[in-house]
Amino acid sequence: MSGSVDPVVRFGTFELDLRTGELRKSGVRVNLPDQPFHVLKTLLDRPGELVTREELRQRLWSAETFVDFEHGLNAAVRRLRDALGDSADVPRFIETLPRRGYRFIAPVTPQPAPEHEAPLPAVEETRSETFPTSVVAPARRLTRMSVLGVIAAFTLVAAAVLWASGLRPWSEETYRTASVNGRFMLAVLPFANLTGDAEQEYIGDGMTEELIVQLGRINPSRLGVIARTSAMQFKKTTKRAGQIGADLGVSHVVEGSVRTTGSRVRIAVQLIDTRSESQLWAEHYEREATDLLTLQSDIGEAIARQIATSLGVARGTVTADARRHSTSAEAYEHYLRGSYHLRQDTTEGLEKAMEHFRRAIELDPGYALAHSGLADTYTLSGSYGLLPMSEAYPLGRAAAMKALALNDTLAEAHTSLAAISADYYWDWPDAERHFTRAIQLGPNYETAHVFYSFYLAYMGRHEQALALAERAKRLDPVSPQAQMNVGLVLYEARRYDESVDAIAQALDLDPNFGGAHVMLGRVYAAKGSADRAIAELERARGLMGPRPDVVATHAYVLARAGRQREARAVLDELRRISKPRDPAPFRLAMIHIGLGETDRAFEWLEKALEARDWQMALLNVEPIFDVLRSDQRFAGLVERVGLPPIEIKTRRSH
Repeated sequence: MSGSVDPVVRFGTFELDLRTGELRKSGVRVNLPDQPFHVLKTLLDRPGELVTREELRQRLWSAETFVDFEHGLNAAVRRLRDALGDSADVPRFIETLPRRGYRFIAPVTPQPAPEHEAPLPAVEETRSETFPTSVVAPARRLTRMSVLGVIAAFTLVAAAVLWASGLRPWSEETYRTASVNGRFMLAVLPFANLTGDAEQEYIGDGMTEELIVQLGRINPSRLGVIARTSAMQFKKTTKRAGQIGADLGVSHVVEGSVRTTGSRVRIAVQLIDTRSESQLWAEHYEREATDLLTLQSDIGEAIARQIATSLGVARGTVTADARRHSTSAEAYEHYLRGSYHLRQDTTEGLEKAMEHFRRAIELDPGYALAHSGLADTYTLSGSYGLLPMSEAYPLGRAAAMKALALNDTLAEAHTSLAAISADYYWDWPDAERHFTRAIQLGPNYETAHVFYSFYLAYMGRHEQALALAERAKRLDPVSPQAQMNVGLVLYEARRYDESVDAIAQALDLDPNFGGAHVMLGRVYAAKGSADRAIAELERARGLMGPRPDVVATHAYVLARAGRQREARAVLDELRRISKPRDPAPFRLAMIHIGLGETDRAFEWLEKALEARDWQMALLNVEPIFDVLRSDQRFAGLVERVGLPPIEIKTRRSH
C-alpha cells in the first residue's frame, strides 16, 4: 500500500476518507482536527511500519512553526487517540515506539469510492437558491431601527421554527447517532449582509448572536450550540458545510441572510445536515417594517405555540426569552454596537462600548442586557488600569445588580456579578451562587463555564475546573482562547506537560496568539526550562508590545534564569509603563520572587491586598508563589483574602 492509497480506508469500525479528511465510526462522523488527520494519513501510508518522529516533522511541521515540535506532535497523537478511542498503554491502532516514532498496527482495508456516487452539492449552490446574491436597489431606504426591530423578532420565531420544522420529525435513532451522547451539536453561521450597506454588517452579527442564545435555551439536554467566537470564524467562508461540520464537531449548521427591498425586510434561513450536506429545511420571512411592537407580540405568540407543540416547554420560558431585548430599536442598535466594541478587547474598544451601552440605557432605562454590558465594560476598564479598581468594580457591581433587578433570567448578568464578587469583593459564596445560576440559565453560554472554571481552580477544585474548561472548549472548538484556558487550568493544577500540549493546540489554531506564548512561557518556567520560557516571552512581546502583564512575566522568567541584570532592566521598564492608578503591585511581587527577594515580594503583596488587586484571587494556585507557601506571612494573606487552605500537589514532568 506504500506510495498509493485508495480514497477510502477502513480499519476496525472506522472509515477514513482521504479526500475530505472525514473520519466515521460505524457510519457516524467523528471530529478529527486537521493536524491529527495528517498524522493518521501518514501512518496509513505505511501500515505496520515504523514512521519516525523525524519523518513526521519533515512532512507535517514546517521550519517556520513557532510551536515546539515535540509537544505539537504529542498533542496531535493524543487527539488522534481520543478520536479513535485508543490507548497508549494497550494500543489497538497506534503503537508508540519510545523516542523513535509510531506504527499503525490494525489491519487496513482500502475501500474504493462508489462508482455512481452523486457529487455533494456545493454550499454556494445551495445558498444561491435560498439567498440570492444580487441586491435589488431599494425604492426608499429602510431605517436601521426598522430592520433591527424585525431582526429581534425574527430570531425568536426562527429558534422555535427550526426545531418544529427541521429537528422534531427525526427519529430516536437519528438522535442517538448525532453524537456519542445522543445530543445534537449545531452551529449558527454568521448571517450574510445582503442589504448593500457595509455599515450594517454588525446587524447580521447581532442577529447571529441572538439566534445562538435563543437556540441554546430551548432544550440544552438535546441541543448544544457552538459559541459565537467559533461560529464567527466562518464569516464569508467558502468552506463546504461538511468541512465546517468536521472543524466544529457539529451535525448541523444554520445559515441565513438579511436584505431589504423598499420598505420591506427579507430574512432567509436554512438548516443543513453537515454529514450529507443536504438542506433539511428552509424558509424566508418578508414583512413590512411597521408597528414593531405589534409584530413582536404576534411573533411571541407564535413562539409559544411552537415551543409548546414541539418540545412541551412551559410558557414561562417564552416570557424570559421574549424580554431579552429592548422594544426600542434604537436602544437595540446601540447595544449591538456596544457588544461589538467590547469584543475588540482594546482600550479604544472599551471606551466606545461604554458610550454605546450608556446611550442604550438612556433610551431604555429598563434594558437589562445593556446594564450587564456596561458592568463588563467597567470591570475590564479597571483590570486594564483605565479606571482605578476602587472605582471600576463598585460601578460594575451596581450595573450588574441593576441588570438582575430588571431581569434575573440573564446568564450574562449573573456571570458579570459572579466575576466581580470573586475578583474584587472576594465574596466566594456569592460568586459561586451566581456562577451556578448562570450555567442553569445558559447551559450553552461558554463565558460562564470559563469564568466558573477559574473560580473552581482558585478553590483548589481542579478536576471540576478542568471539566468545565473542557466543556467550554467543546462549545467554542476553534477558539484559541478556549483551548488556552484549558492549558491555564492544567498549569494551576501543576500538570505542566499536559498544559504545554493544550497550549500548543491553541497555537496550532493561531501561531500569533500572544497570550498563548505568555502562558507557555510561564509553564516552561515552572518546568525549569528557562531558555524555552524566555524565548516564548520574547515572542509574545514581539506580538503584543510592552503590555504590563507581558513585561512582568518576561522580567520574572529572566530572573528565574539567573539573568538578574536583564530582569532588573525589564523591572524598571514595567515601572515606567505602569500608570500611577495601576502600579501593578501583584506583578511586582512576582518579579521580586524571581529575584529571590522574599521580603520585597511580601511588601508588594500587602499593597496588592490593600488595593484589592483582582490577581490576589490566584494566591492559592499560582505556581510562582510555591516558594512562599511555607512562610506564615503567606498563610496570613490567603486567610485575609478568604480563600480556603488547599494542599498543593506537584506532578512530575517528563
